[in-house]
Amino acid sequence: MQDMQCYAEAMAQQPPKDSPIWGGRTDGAIYSCLFYTGGGAFPGTNGFTFWSATPPAAPAAVDPAQLARQALSTLTVPSPTTGRYPAGTLQDGQPFTVVNAYTWFWTDPGSFRTLTARADAGGVWAEVSVTPTALSFTPGDGAAAVSCPGPGLAWQPGDGVWAASPAGCDYRYPQSSIHQPGERVTATYGIQWSVTWTSSTGATGTLPDLTTTSNATFAVAEVQSVVIR
Repeated sequence: MQDMQCYAEAMAQQPPKDSPIWGGRTDGAIYSCLFYTGGGAFPGTNGFTFWSATPPAAPAAVDPAQLARQALSTLTVPSPTTGRYPAGTLQDGQPFTVVNAYTWFWTDPGSFRTLTARADAGGVWAEVSVTPTALSFTPGDGAAAVSCPGPGLAWQPGDGVWAASPAGCDYRYPQSSIHQPGERVTATYGIQWSVTWTSSTGATGTLPDLTTTSNATFAVAEVQSVVIR
């Protein structure tokens, strides 16, 4: 019984009707209510008896989907870091990329990994898994987002200045940002996450996908106007 925080059952041998516990009633039954002690015994605290006209209601069934949502709420799903190349600075100090160059984008691999959490109640548990499925890059110049299936790869000098990202995580700006507000663009990085759950009851399911985002603002410069550091 949730309201009494104990396990109730009708006494196998009912007390005589003239027992004070009946309170003069002749209907219903006498129930014993036992506290859960984890196998221990605590004199005077193990339970009590009471009269009830009807059998106490059984506890509400635990919904594993609700437990999964509860488990999800305990997770901190990371936002992407904003790795990019070219990523030098102009003479005025603004970060930049270059027109028509392959602008690589990536996130720290530590922000692109599966997360799990579990919640339990009433002897039922549900475990939720949040799995990254793609890294997207909305370039901020009005073009549609592009994406790749992994966290991308951080550019290294040995990759060459004008090479495309072997991970497929790149975008080529067709023109400079000189006509954009502040002569810069604000790109949005996004990690898309799928959410699934399993439970001790055998039930499984999914929850709505998630997206975490971060922004990066920089100029898109013609190559002759930049100083690479």
